[in-house]
Amino acid sequence: MIKGSNRIAALLLLGLCQAVAAQPFNLRHDLNSSYSTGSTGWSVELNDAGEIVVVGNSDWSDSLYYSSVVSSLRLSPQGEFISSEHFWDPPKATYPGWSNSTDKRADGGFVVGGSNFNIDSLDNWLQRPVLYFLNAAGGFEQFIELGPENQEWIGRQAKQTPDGGYVICGETSSVGNALQAFVIKTDAQGNEEWTRTYGGPWNDFINSVDHYGPTYYTGGNRRISSGNAQFWVQCLNDTGAVVWEKLWGGSFPESTANISVAQNGDVLVAGGWAYSNFGMARRYLARLDPSDGSFIWQREYAPQVSDCALQSVKEVPLSMDLISVGSMSQGGYHGTLIRTTSTGDSLWMRHYQYADSLVSNGAGILRDVVPTPDGGFVAVGSAIQVGPYTQDVWVVKTDSMGCLEPGCHLIMGMVSQITNLRDALSVAPNPVQAQGQVQVAVDLPADFQIDGSLRLTVTDATGRMVHELQLPSPAGQLTTDNWLNLQLPTGLYHLHLHDATRWISGAKLVVE
Repeated sequence: MIKGSNRIAALLLLGLCQAVAAQPFNLRHDLNSSYSTGSTGWSVELNDAGEIVVVGNSDWSDSLYYSSVVSSLRLSPQGEFISSEHFWDPPKATYPGWSNSTDKRADGGFVVGGSNFNIDSLDNWLQRPVLYFLNAAGGFEQFIELGPENQEWIGRQAKQTPDGGYVICGETSSVGNALQAFVIKTDAQGNEEWTRTYGGPWNDFINSVDHYGPTYYTGGNRRISSGNAQFWVQCLNDTGAVVWEKLWGGSFPESTANISVAQNGDVLVAGGWAYSNFGMARRYLARLDPSDGSFIWQREYAPQVSDCALQSVKEVPLSMDLISVGSMSQGGYHGTLIRTTSTGDSLWMRHYQYADSLVSNGAGILRDVVPTPDGGFVAVGSAIQVGPYTQDVWVVKTDSMGCLEPGCHLIMGMVSQITNLRDALSVAPNPVQAQGQVQVAVDLPADFQIDGSLRLTVTDATGRMVHELQLPSPAGQLTTDNWLNLQLPTGLYHLHLHDATRWISGAKLVVE
């Protein structure tokens, strides 16, 4: 364990350099700092300008009411804050659905599938599915309430349909005593065209919906007995009638089947395959034939861990690889990104843990991910309340390899990354003249625990590892015996501070 404000310094002797590439980033944002104690980012999309639009929820209060509101956060492609808005509908609480609840509309704006909530004079809980409409800048335009009044219907996700209308899914407790799933289709003005409910005698859920032409697909979780639930995918025709359904799983309750539709019409499924009644599971992806729901392939990834599930899966443009996002609990909640080929072969998997100068063992959950034009990814979720922080929206931008600093994938054993200790590694002067000396200083939080030895790895802009140094005890300065005398050609270099299992911090170095 490193105590106090210990610093490590190393000296590098380097050669000349070129332009600096865009930097991945990490952001913890309180959507409403005056009141919020529970902000969460549920979905993320890019507008036509390449800006990042996060849809989430936060707490809101005035002199009469305290409740949840649907909120939006707009960031530049570099992660700079642009704007934030809240949808306030007193005396109702408003919610933005579930993971990946937002869809980009044909006009460049967005539609969110969510719900609202209030209590009547008889203390009945009343909830309705709601379509929330945002413009391209994340500003709220309007909302449309759907479903029956004076009942409990909860909206989870929405999509715009090819005819300009909308489809929203969720669950309702108004059918008998069990929760049943529903899908509602509207026209372009939000008028209901058809409403269907689905399910059996036990609680059933649909959390995701997508379409391929006039055919709809739903993903969720359906109980086959009082003690077991399985993945559940349905194919619906243009009036909501079931064409086929697929129900599968093991001996323990599975997570929901979170679905999306690939460009060729295949149905992509993300979730967690359960191995106990106590939350132990493995990350799970599947690809289904859209004609009958048969498996094209199904895969499990990494060992069993607690509370492990993938929340969203999407195609990566051009490569048609898949990118999926989720979380796990292993010494605290960590966010997860996993990239596979179109056939399910794992390319890489990374875990992300929030930490900074105040929080050395922060936890976070990731809910949605979107590919970015530079080949990287933006994932959103919540950095969980700890120490001096409330629960905040968490936004993580990575490169195409899931790295917070390019080159992290070259370091053997590197799966987990700390997302907010970039200030722990400093380089000066930067840029440095040819044959000049540069000092690398390490300043970790006082209670930050090192797993094994602390190391510094240098990679070049082409993704080649060029040097690695094991750092001594951080009790004092490095001596000249520990200088890094690197005769490097002109180029951009990435420095990585890591221990045996975690990438901790990184920095770029330019030599002129």
